[in-house]
Amino acid sequence: MEIMFSMKIKEDGKTVQLLLLCTECRGELDVAAGERTVRFRCRKHGELGALSAEEFADGLRQAQERAAEQYGLGKPVRMKVAPAEPTIQ
Repeated sequence: MEIMFSMKIKEDGKTVQLLLLCTECRGELDVAAGERTVRFRCRKHGELGALSAEEFADGLRQAQERAAEQYGLGKPVRMKVAPAEPTIQ
């Protein structure tokens, strides 16, 4: 299973928004966290699978390091995981 991490700086210039996307359609994934696993579901492709909490934490750590390097922050940034904002259709 592959997950695409997409990052962008919000208009306030202080917040890095991290999106978890399906690698096939680039749609935003639904994420459900349990005690030991994090499950991922694409609205188009269905259930993609699950990662252990450790694997997910490692992926987030790597994304933090990339964000710090890409945006010239000098060190990994602190991340707050929050649900996606509703999309207007």
